[in-house]
Amino acid sequence: MRIMRMKKTIALGVLLTIMLIALYHRYGSSSLIAEDIERDHSISSIFPESAEKNSHFNTAVQHESSKTESSKDFLAINDAKENLENTFNQNSAIVSKPSNSDRLVAPQNANHSKTVSYDQTEKEMKPMQDDFIGRCWNTSGIHENNADIQVSDLVEKLSFQSEDTNHGQFRNLQPIPKSEKLTVFLVPHSHCDPGWIETYDYYYTRDVRRLLTNLYQFAMEHHDFKYIYAEVSFFSLWWKEQSDNVRQNMKQLAREGRFEFVQGGWVQNDEANTHYFAILNQMLDGHEWLKKNFPEAVPRIGWAIDPFGLSPFMAQINSMFGFGAMHIQRVHYSVKRHLAENKQIEFRWRQSWDWKGETDILTQMGPFTGYNSQSTCGPDPDICLHYHFAAFTNPKFSKDRNLVRTTSSNVKERSLKILDQWRKKAALHSANAVFIETGFDFSYIFKESISEVYNNYKPMMEYINNDPDLNTQVKWGTVSEYFDHIKNSNVKFPILSGDFFTYSDRLDHYWSGYFTTRPFFKNLDRVLESSLRRTEVLFAFHRAKTSTDKLTSARNILSLFQHHDAITGTAQRKVVNDYADKLLRAYNTCEEVSTEAIQNIMGTSGFQPTKHRPGIKDMEKLRILDKTVELLISSTLARRLTAVQVISVNSQHNFQVMRSDESTVPQQIEPAVEYGKFDSGSKHLVFWTDLPSVSISAFKVIDSGEDQAERVNVELYNFNSKSLAMSLESKFHTVSYDSSCNDIVLGGEKVAITLDCKSSRVKKLKTDEREVAVVQDVLLYSDKGGAYLFLPGSTSQLLTDSSRPEIIVTRGPIRDKAVVTLKFLSSTMVLTYIVNHHVGIEGGYVELQTMVDLRNSGDLAIRFKTDIASGDSIFTDLNGHTIQQHKYKSKLHTQGNFFPMPSTAFIQDSSMRLSILSSEPHGVASLDQGWIEIIIDRRTSQDDLRGLGESINDNVPTPAGFRILVEPRAEKPPSTDLYLVEFPSLASYWTLQSLQHPAFIVSGALGQLKNQTTTMQLMKSLPCDEELVNFRYVQNQTCQLIRRKLGFTCAINTISSCDYQDLQLSELFRETVWIEEHPFSPLHQASESKASNFKAMQFSSQYVTFNSQPND
Repeated sequence: MRIMRMKKTIALGVLLTIMLIALYHRYGSSSLIAEDIERDHSISSIFPESAEKNSHFNTAVQHESSKTESSKDFLAINDAKENLENTFNQNSAIVSKPSNSDRLVAPQNANHSKTVSYDQTEKEMKPMQDDFIGRCWNTSGIHENNADIQVSDLVEKLSFQSEDTNHGQFRNLQPIPKSEKLTVFLVPHSHCDPGWIETYDYYYTRDVRRLLTNLYQFAMEHHDFKYIYAEVSFFSLWWKEQSDNVRQNMKQLAREGRFEFVQGGWVQNDEANTHYFAILNQMLDGHEWLKKNFPEAVPRIGWAIDPFGLSPFMAQINSMFGFGAMHIQRVHYSVKRHLAENKQIEFRWRQSWDWKGETDILTQMGPFTGYNSQSTCGPDPDICLHYHFAAFTNPKFSKDRNLVRTTSSNVKERSLKILDQWRKKAALHSANAVFIETGFDFSYIFKESISEVYNNYKPMMEYINNDPDLNTQVKWGTVSEYFDHIKNSNVKFPILSGDFFTYSDRLDHYWSGYFTTRPFFKNLDRVLESSLRRTEVLFAFHRAKTSTDKLTSARNILSLFQHHDAITGTAQRKVVNDYADKLLRAYNTCEEVSTEAIQNIMGTSGFQPTKHRPGIKDMEKLRILDKTVELLISSTLARRLTAVQVISVNSQHNFQVMRSDESTVPQQIEPAVEYGKFDSGSKHLVFWTDLPSVSISAFKVIDSGEDQAERVNVELYNFNSKSLAMSLESKFHTVSYDSSCNDIVLGGEKVAITLDCKSSRVKKLKTDEREVAVVQDVLLYSDKGGAYLFLPGSTSQLLTDSSRPEIIVTRGPIRDKAVVTLKFLSSTMVLTYIVNHHVGIEGGYVELQTMVDLRNSGDLAIRFKTDIASGDSIFTDLNGHTIQQHKYKSKLHTQGNFFPMPSTAFIQDSSMRLSILSSEPHGVASLDQGWIEIIIDRRTSQDDLRGLGESINDNVPTPAGFRILVEPRAEKPPSTDLYLVEFPSLASYWTLQSLQHPAFIVSGALGQLKNQTTTMQLMKSLPCDEELVNFRYVQNQTCQLIRRKLGFTCAINTISSCDYQDLQLSELFRETVWIEEHPFSPLHQASESKASNFKAMQFSSQYVTFNSQPND
């Protein structure tokens, strides 16, 4: 027996050695070994059963080129050997399921200095070898990233007792001792909203033009005065009006460090509803403008003083743009107080997935409630009010306030009083230095305001600086000077990981309403994002100089709408309408430039988009095609897209779709039902397309004289309209049902959804492997909040139609669809469920489209109650990039348990995950085990006293789009009591991409094309774990290529085939190109070094220069 075991051990060793050598030669020493079942030497071809069981080997061996990682190499090889040994039993080579000991979970101890895996069987702690295995993340269940402070731990720890913070939180704070030297930086600033109570243009004309001029002139007259500014959108308007002399003087102020841009984005963007594409766009817009016009003012510091809650993704963005530090402000008052009392308001902000801290950035959180002089000088706002000198000349602030100027007779008293506040504030900081913001919203529109600030502080500065016993230095400064000072203080700053949602400024007032407020414009924002991205990519291959100004204008408008009072829906009605007008203008510009680019590339003319928006508050609609046409269908995804397309055609013709070579495509004809309304004069032609990456494909729509496309079967439930039934019966095989009906099942073996035929509620979701029991409710919360706050009553009202809802069901070879019309009170909600018949990604989900016309006050929600044992957890995305876990806490009230959902939310248990993907942002919660609840629209009858001064009752009919995935898990997550680092599946990423970036269709007269079928702009697709974020035109022949490496979980393997192979970027392009690594910010020089390792969850930036110019 011992000899047999020895032989087996030797054989196993030989096999392991051969496999490792083969893998080494195949992938190279610096590559990660990836699972790919299409390759001859994949592990699943050696052990076929492992492909179904999440493949034990699953790229577990990682070769590191650095000698410092040699110990990890050794451990990884041993791990691989152990995995192989586990595949053999005494009788045969059979792959077994992973044991509990293969799972990685969070430790129970509070020490975050080491990442560990916890063996639930042996109860042993051992070091975790790595977080990233091959191309997917193997750390589902890991809480540790070496952070000293986990925000999730604080949420567990703090009591969150409601407090009124209007009069300060630190009344008993003691100042730092006089023996400790204090440095104080006085930083003049003016926070300027590009739209809020007034429009962007009106604010500039009335206020910003004056305040920028006043600050400039004062700085020219007083050489010790310094100031900062943030919003390039406003500054660019001012700069355009200035003489060359003023511009040169401003550049000199920047060179001398007396003027500083902070952040330097087009706006100070919201961080809850925004998507990474738009955030990158607004940052690039700002920095590109500075590069072209004001390159002396390179921003070094991130600045986010007004967004209502904060995302760690902005820390990653700021790190990507080369910032050395960042300053933030609006954080839940309980969290802020805890961090301040523990001297932790300065920290290094770390991403949850960043185990090595490569994207860390030094961050300071303002310790008090606001960012104006009254709030920032110290812990007592009643004292600080008397040093709010800019208010002397502003009627809005000076009424009924006993403001006192600094004179020779009171300078000592006033100096000592303000110094006491500064020293108390310093007690909350790690280093003995503070910066005091001297300004507020639209400060210094009166030139006298700057003089008041300067002339009242100057005698106090001189008094304090000249008294050595006070041991304090006070000076005018900038934010970068402050951070340079504290970086040199030898303080070791703690590492913090987590997000700062949901924000509360006092009591139980949680700012979760704006996650959904005015959803029509949130949807329009995403439509414009998709349109702009497509236009950018097409333009990069077209580069018509006549269109560059149009493209820049569209970029700037999208950037403007990322402002924290724009996409949030928290501006006054007149301002929202102004934003809408700009958004529609940008949308039409993008459609025009995209169409121009497609025509240029294909050598044709006379085409127009098949969708349009008639007005600023109209939804996208299909144009009705009434004659034979040619179609050009463009996909700008960097992977092959198989998708359903829908066009509207005249019902009097028998149209069919063909490829340009006259071969047929799968298609069906449906009744024309858009947003619940039936159009008897048209019908929908629905067909499959298979589009190569970044391509334009040609099709024809011809009148065949007789039906070639299969007409769907129609089922009507609960319809009283005989005219509708008769109209449908004349064109389609139609069956009507009354109360004696069975459940409605859409789909087939791969994916199916079951609806109750009487109530229309979802009852069941099914995939080929799993089934989820569902109870779907539509409910309305009463709400005492406003644009910002969600303040629901103790219960929500389930909405039941006074009559049974009308349901139209269509069934065909391409897809099944059910259109449900719910009428409640004086409002209407249309829900459209679609299941595609397809074996690939596009057949792996249920699509839900909603259209809401809300006329009743309250918050309208869809709640899915499932049998998934998810505990108290829900996972949501941050800006479309990172996944954050949240747990239901009764101490946070209902409103504090709603979180932003820019695009993704999911719940899961040991065997499955239910994901809901969204085409626009919403508020989302899981208020009980197995629940996902999404706020669809909201209408308020009152203001919430946060400055807006209006209720939100200007609702318009609003569309929304969702895709629902049920995915089996190949490994069990750890206990739901733990906080986890999780990632979407690769299928989830792909499904979301095609939802957010559908194909673009233009139509033109037949005969315009000359022997053109498909034009591919890229030679190859990107690896399937990479995303083409943007291909952004810079100048002349140069474009910026921005890619994103996806971080996806190993626990869900719903894509059976995938090409992960890295490629040389030059292989992508048909033309000869020159490619160089380039920082994200154009204000920084191109790197001379080789490309850095492009890792999961990271972005990359290269400048691509073409050697030829396309014809205009």
